[in-house]
Amino acid sequence: GEELGGGGGGTVSAGKAMTAAEAVAVAATTCSLAEHHALTTGGDSIVFIDDLNLHKSLWDVTTQFLVQVYGEDAVVAADLKGSGSSEMRGYFSGLIQRSARFNVKKGGGSVTLILLSTLPGDEDQADGNTGGEEEPTFDPSDFDNMPEKIKTRISMLVKAKVPLTPTNLKKIQIPLPSTSDAENAKRLALQHVEDLISMSDGQIWLDEALANLGRSPPLDPSRSITRVGVGADTVSCRADAPALRSVVGSLRFEFQQAMDVMDTATASSIVGNKKQVQRRDAFLLAMHQESNQRRKLSHECIALLAASRGHLDAVLAEGGLAGTDKGREAIDGLIDFVESNASGVVTEIESSLDLSSEGRGLLEDAIASYFSKDN
Repeated sequence: GEELGGGGGGTVSAGKAMTAAEAVAVAATTCSLAEHHALTTGGDSIVFIDDLNLHKSLWDVTTQFLVQVYGEDAVVAADLKGSGSSEMRGYFSGLIQRSARFNVKKGGGSVTLILLSTLPGDEDQADGNTGGEEEPTFDPSDFDNMPEKIKTRISMLVKAKVPLTPTNLKKIQIPLPSTSDAENAKRLALQHVEDLISMSDGQIWLDEALANLGRSPPLDPSRSITRVGVGADTVSCRADAPALRSVVGSLRFEFQQAMDVMDTATASSIVGNKKQVQRRDAFLLAMHQESNQRRKLSHECIALLAASRGHLDAVLAEGGLAGTDKGREAIDGLIDFVESNASGVVTEIESSLDLSSEGRGLLEDAIASYFSKDN
């Protein structure tokens, strides 16, 4: 079919442009229906937009049409020079701001938006490139406007197969060129992601490389964050249930610390940090959840409490890692046992979303009893 130029560099087919326009219209209509439900019934609505990339596709193709009419300098000159696009930000905020908790005088209720998007380059990560942010590499053509002496030195580096990175260039005192076309294209492709992150109430990062390793859900804790309940307006807004917060404590810090050990340490140092790695594996086992599996709040509390108290270490020692049959059997057996022997506490958690100190003590006793009994 016909190819249309993309404002972020690249092309969008005419067929996909039509699909993108339909997707934007459907998203807006769905938000209107959700708002109507919230305002007329006082109920809560949730809207899933399962491919936000189509919104970006529509932005790209309409931007290119404007460039064809008014010229690049009038439309995207500021973007190409590294300035933020207030127009793009306004475009996405028109969608994101449809989420709200409405004033009781207007009927009450709420609309929650879940926006799903993939990042440019995710396919490369899925193929095994799971490292951190790579240092940009310049192209020899980026130095075309520099003195002949500099270009000669660049040619020598290219022949010697030395990457033209900022670090290497600074070591031999070669000035850095202005931003390359490739870097501009990459930045423009990611610009909408930065806008979405800054405007949303948080984000959950799911990594395909982690999914390929068997992690379920494949969540990256270092980049996942919530801003709900942060700041002055925290009286009626919070990101988690009180029961869960009382159980996890410093889980995020400890889990990320253990992940950092695995990502950066050598084999010998990993052995020296065996306890941290073991805690990481225990948390992964406690949080492992298949895509078609539903888990109650009380079940999450039981599994995480068992991990934080070291009760899952013996399961790990016997090969019961996250995703294995032995691991699943251990967690399922634990939950069934605690539900039978501390049913009052389980009911308390499900009804109040909270966990009293007395209830926590009963849970810990039941968990300890399960792992100490003869199987």
